[in-house]
Parts: sequence; structure tokens; C-alpha cells
Amino acid sequence: MAYTKMSGDLNSMQNTSGSDEFIDTLKSLSVSQSLDTHGDVIEQLHIQLKRAVPNGFKENKAFAFTIIDNLYRIVPIFDRILSNNNENDNDFIQTKKFLATLVDSFSSVCFFEVLSLFRDNLSHLKTIFQTYISLFKETYFIENDKYDYLITCIVPVVGFSSILIPTTEDEIPEGLLSYLLTFVKSYWKCQHRELVIKAVFGLIKIFSKQPTLVPLIIRTGWPQACIQFLTESHTEKDPQSSYTIDYYICLIIQKLARHPNGVQVLNQLNCIKVLEESKERMKKNHTELQYKCLHFLQCMIYVLLTEADNIKHTTMLCDNQMCQTLKDLVTHTIEAANNEYLFHHCFHVSEMLTVLCKVFLNDDVLTKCMNENNQLFDCLSQLLIRFVNITSDANHIHQPTDNETLLTLTNLLWSISFHQCYHDKFQANSILMHTITNLTTSSSVNVSRQTMSIPRDLISLKKAAEGILWNLKSLSSSPRPTLNQQTEQRPLVMISYSHSDTAFCRELVENLSAHVPVWVDYKQARDAVAHSDDLWEEIARAMEMASVIVLIISKEYYDSKSCRQELSYASDTLKKRIVPIYAPNQLYRASGWLGIRIAGQKYIHFGRKPFDDAVKELASMVDTDQKPLVISSPPQHSQPQLPPPTPLCSSQSVPCSSRSALCSSSKTMPNKIITKEENKLMILNDWTAKDIRKWFDENHVHANLITLYADQFQNGTSLIIYARHLKLFYRYEYIRIFTKYYKLFHGKRLDTFDFVTFVDALYRLRNEYDPNSNIEDNYEKHSEHQLLRKMKGANEGLTWL
Repeated sequence: MAYTKMSGDLNSMQNTSGSDEFIDTLKSLSVSQSLDTHGDVIEQLHIQLKRAVPNGFKENKAFAFTIIDNLYRIVPIFDRILSNNNENDNDFIQTKKFLATLVDSFSSVCFFEVLSLFRDNLSHLKTIFQTYISLFKETYFIENDKYDYLITCIVPVVGFSSILIPTTEDEIPEGLLSYLLTFVKSYWKCQHRELVIKAVFGLIKIFSKQPTLVPLIIRTGWPQACIQFLTESHTEKDPQSSYTIDYYICLIIQKLARHPNGVQVLNQLNCIKVLEESKERMKKNHTELQYKCLHFLQCMIYVLLTEADNIKHTTMLCDNQMCQTLKDLVTHTIEAANNEYLFHHCFHVSEMLTVLCKVFLNDDVLTKCMNENNQLFDCLSQLLIRFVNITSDANHIHQPTDNETLLTLTNLLWSISFHQCYHDKFQANSILMHTITNLTTSSSVNVSRQTMSIPRDLISLKKAAEGILWNLKSLSSSPRPTLNQQTEQRPLVMISYSHSDTAFCRELVENLSAHVPVWVDYKQARDAVAHSDDLWEEIARAMEMASVIVLIISKEYYDSKSCRQELSYASDTLKKRIVPIYAPNQLYRASGWLGIRIAGQKYIHFGRKPFDDAVKELASMVDTDQKPLVISSPPQHSQPQLPPPTPLCSSQSVPCSSRSALCSSSKTMPNKIITKEENKLMILNDWTAKDIRKWFDENHVHANLITLYADQFQNGTSLIIYARHLKLFYRYEYIRIFTKYYKLFHGKRLDTFDFVTFVDALYRLRNEYDPNSNIEDNYEKHSEHQLLRKMKGANEGLTWL
């Protein structure tokens, strides 16, 4: 035993001595003026390298970094020697041998792990990046392979160092990506050039993950080339590409698909279709395990290339491929979480989590994934706890990936916390709750946003953690006691808005404040950044004191979890009056969770009337004790105003999809107050099918909706009953019709304004012919929960779940 220890220490000392000897020789070569001695010195370097690292750099990463830190000194010498076409020259032979051994030694270790040893010295890493990228020459990428080993040494240093430092387009030499692409197009199927092709693909993959470099990659034609490579692989007459090349091509596409502009370009190139066509070829040419990796990579690309607006549509769950991909995504996430190195089928768990973050924009997808695999919540919770511990160590090796993973996990759990049905799972995990609480206050968690690959739609770690705690507190309990207001003026209106609408918000507040008291966050923060983490309590208190919450509706408001959190607390917990408003030139139509919460509310669009008139109308709406009106009746032949929601799944509402259910629900209504106007209902009862068709036409209901609906109503009274049912179960009725429309008209999507035109006509018909509609609405408001419990079973019959 003692001998073994002494032997190990001796080997370590010899390796250290050999490392120092190698670096001294390398430095002496860099200053050598005699061309005659280069071959001998390089041969000596070769011998010293093999002696110092007989098994590669895996056990001596510090030595590997020292070589990287000095190799650039002698690259010009190698360049000069290799440019000599005399392959029998001793210098040429010795240089090729040395570079081949150096490449082989580096193959045993990850360049990223080597460079990470000095990540605390960003200025030094920046120098390494700039030094090595300046060594690139277009002449290296020529027909002859004499420079391939030199390229394979230089390219990974550039790629992996760029992960650790902020990199912009200005730092990439002009024309570099273009001549790299020209080279790859010529040799991507040549097996004897695969080593250097792999190095170039690896560089583009790393650059494709960085948002600052994606525009450059797109401009130089790399997306088109990757699609072309996959397309050309379909032909039988050309040599088939290897698994490594197919894998790197798909990796580049996957990284590009993480970014909105990358998604746009790839969809224009019909990427999903090309990937689908390549499956059979890949399955035939690669092993089962290799194909599994490629297939799952393509599944992730499929989700990432699905536009965000499509993800938010309920019909996403009608896509069989998407449903299978979601299932695989969850399974792979759990498998990777259980792996010691957090990998499954060649993918780190962070890749799956990033895709989950995107699809969890759809609340239906979120609940589907959570409900179909009861391990998912525990998996995410355990991962969060694990990565908090990892990132607390400032010396963790894979800092950028670890930071991204922790940030993604916190955002995922924040999305889940918006659903009250999962709150018990949070509260039952005391370690998780303690960890989340610590994230809001602890400075020991070393999470940096230096990594430019972190998706830009993720919110900060601290804010996401605070959002989870806030949802658990506010959505699961009664409103907090209103704070002592004796010394404060009670604000009449509180403004909730997104950063993107700050300019309009300031103009609105300036004018509205002349009519009614207004609370807005930037006033309280003394012009600090709006919606900062420190304003949560102030915002909550303002909502509790406010009479009305005014929402500035926009696409950015919908996309913001912070805004969703504010509105959830205001509408779900505090039951506050909501007044939606739209800025001038705002074309966005509220959908999803936002559309549900503002459905039926009277709103103001500042682009449809003079600004001062809109402000006065808003002030008059705020300064009234009346409940908000249902959809306002638009002038004849004009488009209706209410942007309707794309409803989401909720266990609190249940659809009624049959006429019998509609009729049976009418039996629970109170006795109507008979007036002389009640006779109007008798007139409706005499309507024929022709009268109903005429009513549809006069109210400009879309022809497809007439096809869908007209034959379902036997008389005008049934229209009134349906209008009342629709008002009570608006969300689920919209889902039912949306899905039915999608199937009946072969994948065509229901236009929201077409549906609102029909809904508005129904409401006006009911107001005109049914004088007791307001009494019924008040009754329904009090008996809604009882009706829901009785009809809950209907939910299980939905075909879209």
C-alpha cells in the first residue's frame, strides 16, 4: 500500500516536471529565429507531450489550460511549415505528428471544463477568445487536409471560451462564418474530414445558442444549409452522412429554434416537414440508440418551432404528434433527473426544461403534463433543491448550464403555482418551501446572467421565487386585512400594466389624475424601475385599497407572469372591478388566462376616439358603484369590441354540451316576475327555422357559424336559453365550439371576432326579449357553485382533453 502511494506521488511529480519542461520548450520555439531547428524542437515537444500526458488531459486539466494559454505563440510557425507543400520535409512531418497527438490528447477532456478553470478571470478568457479567433485564416479551409489538425486545435478554444464571456457580432471576423459554410458544404460527407467538420459544426452550434450571434448565423445562410444537408441526405445516389454529422446538424437547428428569429426562418424553410421526411433515412442508417437520440432531438425541435400563439391555443392538444412529444419530454426529464450526471439519451436535463418552459405557456398543456405523470412535480422540486446547492458553490464547473437550469426550474414552478390545485404539493414539501424562501433573500446562491444563452423570456431568479410564494399565499387564502388607511388617501383606481406600455401609462396617469385619484407603481417607487421585486407588497396593498383595477391590455401584458400574478390577485382573490383598456394602435386580442378574466367586461379602446374623450369615459366608469356591463352593443354593421378569450382548462368550470343539459338548467331558475313585456318571449317561441336563419343573417354571423349552429335551435326561446347558458359557461362553451369548428372545417381555426359577433347578437337578443335577464344573472351568480358541482361529471366527456 505504501509503495502504491509512493508510486502515485512519484508519477504526479514526474507529470508536473514533464508539464513544465514541455511549456519551456514551447516558449523557446516561439522565440526561435533559426528555421533549421524547428523540426527537431517540434519532435522534442512531441516526445515531451506523450511523456507528460500518456492518457490525455483528463487527469491534468490545468496542464491543458496552460497549453491553450501558450499554444497561440507557435501557431504562426505551424502555419508557415504547413503552407510548404513538401510533405516529405521533416518540419512538415513532425508538425503533423505533433498536432495529431495534441488533438488526440484533447479528445479525452472537454474544452469547456478546461477553460472553466479560469472563469473567474473573464478578462483573461476574453483575451484567449480574441487571440485564437484572430488566428483563423480562410486558407486553412482549403481542398488539402494539411491544416485539419491545426483547425481542430483552434476552433474548440474559440467556441468554448465564447460560452463563458459575452460575445457580440463585432468580435467575429468579417466573412468567417461564410467561408466556414463554404468549406462545410464541400466536405460534410467526407469521412476523412469528419474531425474538422465536427469542430466547425460544434462552433456553429455554440454560436447558435447565443441570442447576440443568431442574426449573424441567419444572415450567413447556416439555417438554409442545415435544411439542405438534411434534404440531400434523402437521396440514395450520394454517400450517406454519418451519425455524428446528422446529430450536429440537428443540434444547430435545435439551438436556433430557441430564439424567435430562428423559429421564423426555420418555419419559412419548412423545417418540420424536412425533419419528418428524414426520419426513415435516419432510422435505416443509424443504430437504435443513435436513432433514439436523433428522434428526441427532432421532437424538441418540433415543439420549439411551434409558434407561441399556437401553443396558447387549446387545439394544440388535438395534435397527436405534439401529445406524444409532450409525453416523451416529461419522461426524458424524469429519467435525466434520476441520472447521476443529469443526462438522458445524450441530453442534459436543462434542454428538456427549456422546452417545457415554452409549452407551459399553455395552461392546458401544463395541467395535462402534470396530471398524466404524477412524478413531474416531485422531479422538478428535487431538481430545484439540487441545483440551489450546486450553484451555491462558486466553483461549480458547469456554471452557465447550472445557472440556466436553476432559472428554468424556478420559472417552471412559478407557472405551476398559478394553479391552485397544485398548492398542496408545494406546501407538503417543507424542504422545497424553505429553498424557495431562501432564493428570495439569500446572496449565497451564485446565479449569474453572464451566460447569454439563457432564454430571454425567463424572469429573474429572485422574482420567480417571490412569485411562487405570492401565489401560494394570495390564491389559497382570503384577502389580507386592509392596512391602516387613516393617514392615507384611499386611491380610487390602480393601474396594472406591462413595461412595454410605460409611455402610454404615464400619459394616461397624467390625464386621468385630473379626474380621479390614481395609484401607479412608478410614483410609489420614486421613478424606480416599474414592477421591481421590492414593489410586490406595495402593489398588493394598492389593489386592496383600490375601488377599480384598470388594465392596459397588450401582448406583453399577456406574456408577463408578473402581470398575471397581479390580475389573479385582483380578480380571483380580491374580486375587484376590472376595467380593461387598449392603447392607441393596439391590435392584440386578449386570449388565454387574460381573455378569461376580462370576458364580458366593458372596455375602452383609446384608438377609437379622441384621447380626452376616452379619459373622461374611463373616469366616469371608475367613479360609479355599478357593476361592469356585459359586452356593449356595437353600432350596426361595425365589428364588435370585445376580444374574446382562448379558454383554458379549469377544474372550477364545467361545460354543458347537450340541449337536455341546457333545458334542465332552466328548471333551477326562480319564478319570473311577470310584466307586460313578458309577452315578447311568446313571440320568440313562435319563431321557425326560417326566422332563426334570418336572425343569423341580419346580425352578420359568419356562414361557418351558421352551419355549425343554425339547425341546433328549434325556436327563438332556445336562443335565449343558450345565451344565458353561454354567459354562465363562457369559457367551456368557447372551447367546445372552437374544437368542433376545428374538426368540422378540417383544421381551420375559429376567428375570435366571428365568435364574438355571434355572442354579442345573442346577448342583445336576450336583453331585448327577456326583461328578467338581470334577475336571472344575479340568481346564477349565487347558485353557480351548486350548478358546477352537479354538472362536474360532464367535464370528463370532453374529447379535447
